[in-house]
Parts: sequence; structure tokens; C-alpha cells
Amino acid sequence: MKYCIPDKRELTKSEIEFLTYLFEKEKSEWTNLIGNLKVIARCGCGKCPTIIFGKTFDSEIQKGNLIIDYAGKGKNGELIGISVFGTKQMPTELEFYSIEGESEITEIPKIDTLKSITENLTE
Repeated sequence: MKYCIPDKRELTKSEIEFLTYLFEKEKSEWTNLIGNLKVIARCGCGKCPTIIFGKTFDSEIQKGNLIIDYAGKGKNGELIGISVFGTKQMPTELEFYSIEGESEITEIPKIDTLKSITENLTE
């Protein structure tokens, strides 16, 4: 499977709401960047909602470090891992994955189910 496939588009309303929630909680200095982010690629599986960001549609894909690590629940109660990678300047990727490894992730989890992974470990 390829790492990613080209997908040049604007963020969707649900992606904007999702990123706004995460950034306000964890990385407030990125909140004002959301309006300028472009989707430049998506996960190579072609099914999950993982997206890769650029400043323009012609941006090169950048590898970032793990900045935000969350978990949420899908519509069937499955556990979904959420990772935001980025550089010091900006987010580079919003990744979704199955924590249990069994279910295929095809949509963004509901915001009201999100918890920081570190919160999950202490509960």
C-alpha cells in the first residue's frame, strides 16, 4: 500500500470543527492556521479519513512529529486513535487508525467521545 494518494481540496466543515477542537485543547497557536490549511493528500488505503496538509495545493508532503495523541469512538463504539503530526510551524497530518486493529475506520469519530491518550491511561 502506498503511504498516500493525491487529494487536493479544501478542508470539510467536519474536519475544520475537529481540528478546531483539538487545537484549542492542545495547540492553541495552530488554531488560526486552520483557515489556510489545504488538503494535499490522503491515506494510501483510500478508505480512512486520514489527511495530509499543506499551505498550498502544490506543497510538498512534510514529515512531522507526533504533536497530539487522542482516542475517540466510532459510530459502532469502536476505538479510534487520532494523531496529529506537525512541524514547529504547522500541522502536517491528521491520522485516524483502529486501536483494536479489527475494524476499518471510514469516518471521523464524534468530538464528544475524544480523550487525550494520556487521560485514557490515568482513568
